[in-house]
Amino acid sequence: MSVMNYTKWSLIPLICFALIGCDVVKLDQNGKPIIPMTAEEAASLKNLTAEALAEKFWGDILQEANALSKSIDQRNDNGRNSAFVRISGVVGAVDDSKKAATMTVDTGSKELLLQIGPIIRGNSIRDAASFINFDDFKNQVQFARLSKELNKKAMENFTRPDSSWKGSKVDVLAAVTYNETDVTEVIPLEIVKR
Repeated sequence: MSVMNYTKWSLIPLICFALIGCDVVKLDQNGKPIIPMTAEEAASLKNLTAEALAEKFWGDILQEANALSKSIDQRNDNGRNSAFVRISGVVGAVDDSKKAATMTVDTGSKELLLQIGPIIRGNSIRDAASFINFDDFKNQVQFARLSKELNKKAMENFTRPDSSWKGSKVDVLAAVTYNETDVTEVIPLEIVKR
């Protein structure tokens, strides 16, 4: 065996050993690393109520939504099913005849149905937040309850539109969920009437 072959083959165990100690780091929507929680931080989450978790995360959710959101016309979910987006358009209709009230907004390229509450269903807010991961929670029930509480926090963050808003221009910061080609769920975080 030549010296060159010996050197090349002797490096393989060293490279493998080095790779075993490496962790793959998830990236956010801008390609920046998502720093995982420490074991202590994750353990502390497991003991918090869903309400306390929503309160703890809400400021970070708004910060991330404002920093990462793009126009609804640019699909920016990076392979995830949910993302934060900006919507500008004209209010077509407001149906506040039921507790799960809705508002349509025509962006010029599509018409979107926004949930305006007081009952809001879905996981868009929780799932769009890059720093909220299922593995950090005690169980599926705690994870599901977090969505419900985040939806309540969203309702507290905007003035609920009524039928007088029809025809008004609005700017919306929202969490959306996509299926393969369409937006299936829109939960506003902020609604500004222009």
